[in-house]
Amino acid sequence: MQLLFGFLLFVATFSKAEYFKIIAGSEAAAMSSMQTKIDKGLSGTEKEAYAGALKMKQAETQKTPKEKLGLFKEGKTMLESAIATHPKNAEYRFLRIMIQENAPKILKYQHNLKEDGIFVKEHYLSLSSEIKNAVIAYSKTSNNLKL
Repeated sequence: MQLLFGFLLFVATFSKAEYFKIIAGSEAAAMSSMQTKIDKGLSGTEKEAYAGALKMKQAETQKTPKEKLGLFKEGKTMLESAIATHPKNAEYRFLRIMIQENAPKILKYQHNLKEDGIFVKEHYLSLSSEIKNAVIAYSKTSNNLKL
């Protein structure tokens, strides 16, 4: 019984480093597992921001255009709500820039690329080491976030 409980804790532990690895890929099962970890490990606007960005990424794994668009819009609403609540949060802006740079142009979700890139760069030093590592890795291929 104790082993099972320990396993459940391990499975449900949210890690930002793991999140950024998963969101860089396209494996549906890994994204689904991460959604469970977000649901159990985060709360409030942090949960809203991370779950929203993940939903937008998960949209590309859906079968029909209607499912893709529906999931993307749901995630967009969540992420934008978190940013509206905490507009000075560089971590949430980083999530948005990652999504916006990789979203299909037809979705017209590229409005904040330049301002978010500048904002994240200006607030880089205030980020946790996990987020700094993700920003450094992402900035190597980003057109709008150069460190």
